[in-house]
Amino acid sequence: MVIGSLGYVINDGFIRAATDAGLEVYQALFIRGIAMSSLFAAFTATRRRRQPIRRHILNRPVVIRVAAEVVSTALFFAALVNLDFANAQTILMVVPFAITLVGALFLGERVTTAHYLAVGLGFAGVIAVMRPTPADFSAWSLVVAASAAIIVVREVATRGVAPDTPALPIALVTAVAITTMTGVLTLFTGWNPPTPRALVYLAFACGFLIVGYVFAIQTVRVGDLSVSAPFRYSALVGAVAIGYVAFDETPDALTLIGCGLIGVAGVWSTQIDRRLRINRRRAAAVSWPVAGEGP
Repeated sequence: MVIGSLGYVINDGFIRAATDAGLEVYQALFIRGIAMSSLFAAFTATRRRRQPIRRHILNRPVVIRVAAEVVSTALFFAALVNLDFANAQTILMVVPFAITLVGALFLGERVTTAHYLAVGLGFAGVIAVMRPTPADFSAWSLVVAASAAIIVVREVATRGVAPDTPALPIALVTAVAITTMTGVLTLFTGWNPPTPRALVYLAFACGFLIVGYVFAIQTVRVGDLSVSAPFRYSALVGAVAIGYVAFDETPDALTLIGCGLIGVAGVWSTQIDRRLRINRRRAAAVSWPVAGEGP
């Protein structure tokens, strides 16, 4: 999970570096999207069992998920080139806490008082990074927050996707949709001649994005979520380090405090989930009749 989380963050860093090397942000995403779509198409074509995309993939939850992915990507990268790299990544960490609230309020999931306290602590960390004061506030922080809200919509839609739906065709559809969207946006934002350096950055972005996909997905498949989830917050450390090394962004005390609050809240929330799961298992074991007992 550490490798997967860092893969996502490093991918974002290379996209930001490509824009610093002369590309428009949507141009960079469009070129990366062509490469990713080609790779996913090749992987899909090599599958032994090919399922018709129109019949098995393009149902309502998948369409909502893909649409949310497209919009959140457009918003996040528009803000990423106008904010400190670490700050933009940190604001996205509000997503796990927002999902907790949505699950409690609309999906009927059990959320304890400790959960709400963890959510409040996480939001406090995000507010510390966003700095909602006239002197330090940037409207681009709200754009990242809007991207995070749409990511929550994406996650809720994902719950409606049938478990037997193959992931690879969904990834292909998503990549094609993002590529199409960014291609249209380049008509308005412009197109700069790609430099060799920018293309190298995009090649690395593709590579690290694949690393993020593979390692994060495989971790979830073979391990408990309660074990792997806290390591997602390693992305915060990676974002601060990349911002400092690659973009000359020195985090101030308030940013570090916000990162710390979010990290603590994330680990705490995961520990709460683990305790609830253990208690449920114990309760089930006690209620189950022991062999030899009863009439």
